[in-house]
Amino acid sequence: MRRPVRLAHLVSHPVPYFAPLYRELARRPEVDLTVYFSSDATLRTYDDREFGRSVEWDTPLLGGYRWRLLPSAVGAPLDASALRRPHWDIVRAIAAGGYDALWVHGYQHVATWLAVAAARARGMRVLVRDEQTLLHPRPPHKRALKALALRALFSQASALYIGHENRRHFAAYGMPRRRMHFVPYCVDNDALRRRAEELRPRRDELRARFGLAGDAPVVLFAGKLIAKKQPLRLVDAFARVRRQRAASLLIAGDGPLRADLERLVARLGVQDVRLTGFLNQTQLPEAYAAADIFVLPSALHETWGLVVNEAQNFGLPVVVTDKVGCAADLVPHGEAGFVVPHDDTAALARAVSTLVGDPALRERLGARGRAIVERYSITAAADGIVRACLAVREGEGAWRQRERLAA
Repeated sequence: MRRPVRLAHLVSHPVPYFAPLYRELARRPEVDLTVYFSSDATLRTYDDREFGRSVEWDTPLLGGYRWRLLPSAVGAPLDASALRRPHWDIVRAIAAGGYDALWVHGYQHVATWLAVAAARARGMRVLVRDEQTLLHPRPPHKRALKALALRALFSQASALYIGHENRRHFAAYGMPRRRMHFVPYCVDNDALRRRAEELRPRRDELRARFGLAGDAPVVLFAGKLIAKKQPLRLVDAFARVRRQRAASLLIAGDGPLRADLERLVARLGVQDVRLTGFLNQTQLPEAYAAADIFVLPSALHETWGLVVNEAQNFGLPVVVTDKVGCAADLVPHGEAGFVVPHDDTAALARAVSTLVGDPALRERLGARGRAIVERYSITAAADGIVRACLAVREGEGAWRQRERLAA
């Protein structure tokens, strides 16, 4: 048996959604993974400006995989100042580590570009996983600068694309199809489905705890209360629904727009709106278990929306806008939910109202969404990374020829 591909992974900080993937990769004999973090901020209590509060994650972010936290990462911030930190010790460690390949997540940090340059100078192959899409317009001068930088980077790398819109982004900036590998954006489906089964008998209790009276359908939003996610538009749309149908709106999250939301609810006189405040990773499943419909009404820069993956694991039909990156993958319109224009409150209200008024439709679309999200799993993502590692070691042409013969 050939030795495993020695893979260094550079990522900004420990991310709750990524840890299960690292643990799965650590079990794969084909790769030998070491994760380097540019900041340790999420390992302690830190100030999250978009949540508008201090956050300390309540799920383990380390353990079950090999990781390194070098001195420049200790105490390093998550904000924009991190863009100016070169993290020379991390770059040197990756360059001297005897790795076969470097996997970077995103390309915003100076350290990422330095690590890529060092890796290429030592003959290492580079894998880029990124969340960006073409759904969000940018000024012409930014597009031109980005095109220059990304075409240079992608000429030296292979892509680990997370879904349809992300693949279009890589292709637009010159990544050839032969060097693109599907690594679906995912949550821990198995853990969430176990949690859904555990919570199902407690549904009435959970609804009461959230202040949800009666058995009317519950519409759920989960996320930061910030402008790009348009929670104010959702409240406006729900007010229109509530005038015609009995329903509740549960808003799980916190952020700078919370006071504005409370004022809008009062001004519109809309009934049955509940704001939970921030819910941590172990608490959020209780909101999914209490809900009947999930809505993500984002307008800008919602490059994917992993809350949609989570909601679908609980069998919820989903309403998203045309600016949500996962829509093409997870929410086929009319099949697993509805996709509405991001600037059309009336269309959002109609989609929510349709689901509120039709239990059978909710059941059918929710079941379809649950089936779709099965393909966006930790196992599938690990399979994609393993395939990419083997491809870059063997050479794309030789590897694809071997795959064709095996098929």
